[in-house]
Amino acid sequence: MKKITFYFLLFFVSASSFAQNNHAHISIEKKEKGKHVAVYAVNSSATDYEVFIKINAAGYRKIAQNAVTKIVPANSEVKMASLIKISDESNLSFGMIVNEIGHDKEKIANAIDFTFEESKKNKPVIVFVKDYCDLCDNTIQLFSDNNIVHTIYNIDEDKEYYQKIQQELLNRKNDKTSLVPIIEIEDSIYNRLESRDKLIKALKNHF
Repeated sequence: MKKITFYFLLFFVSASSFAQNNHAHISIEKKEKGKHVAVYAVNSSATDYEVFIKINAAGYRKIAQNAVTKIVPANSEVKMASLIKISDESNLSFGMIVNEIGHDKEKIANAIDFTFEESKKNKPVIVFVKDYCDLCDNTIQLFSDNNIVHTIYNIDEDKEYYQKIQQELLNRKNDKTSLVPIIEIEDSIYNRLESRDKLIKALKNHF
């Protein structure tokens, strides 16, 4: 049975800080670049969670008011919203609902056969995915099941990062192919991973 934990937090924070919430495993963090502010849900546990967040923002564009629900896999961070600051006097508050997701049967059915070396599990990993991509979902599940800390960018939503990875591929390989999943591990980028075999071959270079 799905375990449901309800947290509704309403508080104001300054533009220079974004306070942690009191959920045991899900924290909300922000990353700023000039006037652009990205809000992330960070999952520090080995369990997947569905996170609903409603941001109330003063001094930001109204788009920041939109409610968002996303799956935040184990040991990962997922961008929940992008905000643009329009005033020096800006404040943020948010409400959050967290649902634990139980899908042990799905993990077994979609398992990818690969073993990670324990001493190498701390390598930085970024996964570029898109909606309705089974291999993307299986790749994320592989990292989650093995407690590999990873950052997920959905190219259907994160256009800025999509353009960045396209340019990086062009610079490195004269290849602008955007076939997902695209995986960045340490200083290497892998795309055209059409199958599990190609994914595992890429992982063997690092793990």
